[in-house]
Amino acid sequence: MKDSTKRRTACLLITFLFGATAALADSVFTIENPPVDFEVVDAEPFDGIGDNGPYSTFNDALLGTIGECRSSAEYDISSFTVPEGEFIYAATFEVRITAIEIYGLGVNGETPESLAVDGYVGNGVDELSDFQAGDGNVLDSVPTPNPQIGDILSFDVTSFVREMVDVQEQFVGLTVRAETFGGLWVGEGGVYPRLTIETAILGDLDHDGDVDLSDLAQLLAHYGTTSGASYEDGDLDGDGDVDLSDLAALLANYGVGP
Repeated sequence: MKDSTKRRTACLLITFLFGATAALADSVFTIENPPVDFEVVDAEPFDGIGDNGPYSTFNDALLGTIGECRSSAEYDISSFTVPEGEFIYAATFEVRITAIEIYGLGVNGETPESLAVDGYVGNGVDELSDFQAGDGNVLDSVPTPNPQIGDILSFDVTSFVREMVDVQEQFVGLTVRAETFGGLWVGEGGVYPRLTIETAILGDLDHDGDVDLSDLAQLLAHYGTTSGASYEDGDLDGDGDVDLSDLAALLANYGVGP
């Protein structure tokens, strides 16, 4: 379909705008101090398989010369449902650095250049097998060139959480590990480690809590984009372009908001 035809079709659809009045709003679902958090250690023969533990702490992440520790957390999302008319816009996993000097397993005060979070299907039980279950499925990595006590590290786990919610898994498993030599204490307690799931009204491109003319203008400014489009550009179905299906989805929610 030529661009001119696409735009004419878009304009015709716009003439059917209607004022929906459903009282939807962006929502936030937070789990602080997960029901299951623990540590597993890979000891000699250092083969990437969990040997020691699980220890009932979430307190360090390191890749040493003589072993590796991974700190895991499993979040019960069984009570979470995406509100009607909304979708999971973002999911963030946060940990807090509580100490920067680790001694043992070959680490003598050195800190890693970055930490990574891997995802796995949790079972609500702390087990050695979770070391392997969370191996290789890297969700996000955060540089730690100059870590400080009290720093909060935030990892983007959106795609993984969406998948877990879609297939109705009960536990989201997340494991923290160092990507290079060194160690950091990422302590439990307070509100950490924390998982936050944010939902938004489909079509609320500017995240102001409603779907209105500004959102429509934002989509139309990118209408016809064929690749690399973001949600904020108007790619509501996640296929990388902004086309008629995206416009129709926005118009279906036009007027929704407080």
